[in-house]
Amino acid sequence: MAWNADRTSDAFLRVLIGLARRVPYKTRVRLFGWLTGWVVAPLAGYISKAVRNLQLIHPEMSSAEAKRIARRVSVNFGRSIIENYSKDDLSEVLKNSTVGGPGLAAFKDALAEGRGVLAVSGHIGNYETLRVAIHNMGYPVAALYRPAKNPYFNEHYKTTMESLTGPAFAQSRKGVVSFTRHVKNGGVAAMLFDVRATSYPDISFFGYPAPTSTFAAEMAMKTGALLLPIFTHRCEDGIHHDVHFETPIAHTNPREMTEEMTRRLEAQIRSFPDQWLWVHDRWGSEDLRARRANRSDTP
Repeated sequence: MAWNADRTSDAFLRVLIGLARRVPYKTRVRLFGWLTGWVVAPLAGYISKAVRNLQLIHPEMSSAEAKRIARRVSVNFGRSIIENYSKDDLSEVLKNSTVGGPGLAAFKDALAEGRGVLAVSGHIGNYETLRVAIHNMGYPVAALYRPAKNPYFNEHYKTTMESLTGPAFAQSRKGVVSFTRHVKNGGVAAMLFDVRATSYPDISFFGYPAPTSTFAAEMAMKTGALLLPIFTHRCEDGIHHDVHFETPIAHTNPREMTEEMTRRLEAQIRSFPDQWLWVHDRWGSEDLRARRANRSDTP
């Protein structure tokens, strides 16, 4: 059989996860975080990429501080990966974690009225914990996800998402239709909005233009769903999580609603800068650097 890089990397990951799951949960989470933060992320270039993005947005930040944050981001990401492959343990942890906030009552009221809820969040903390926390309350949660480039990894990635809380729909025409129908029929769905979406307009994110999808706001208005930001962050012990239901976002127009979602996420990142996935090329970093250089060269 010919060597296949995707198959090989997926097989390696499966073996790594299988071995990790043989040790107690807390040790497993800390071990996978260390392995990702100190071995995988440096080798894959994630630390240096996160440092570049941190200093792009915070030019006053020292390289040492940016590297410290980038390392903690990578550790958090590694912990999140193995948590999501440990559904039952994660579910138990969340039963003893803080789940609440001013939007929780509105969430329950909407569902009691038969109104769908669209939970929106960003790549902060272990963002999958919001779905597990809601599932613990007795509500299945649909997810909309971007398929992984590696088809072998994507197969069990989708299965894992569905095993956590409910159906997972790929970002395709068919998937979006099914996702929308789920919410319109009074269900709960969750999606992340903080990825670079070049077919959408720029919205200011930390003072710089970032192409941002307005799909969540458009869908909420179309279906009449409650648009509810929910953010999570990892506690100091590295194991427990806070899941915070914010006040719902009023239906005005898609751009205003998306701008408000973005402001809410910014506030979370300022509070927990080492838990947002700075590896994402959120701003089109090279283009933004070029624009900065051109401005500085102008007399």
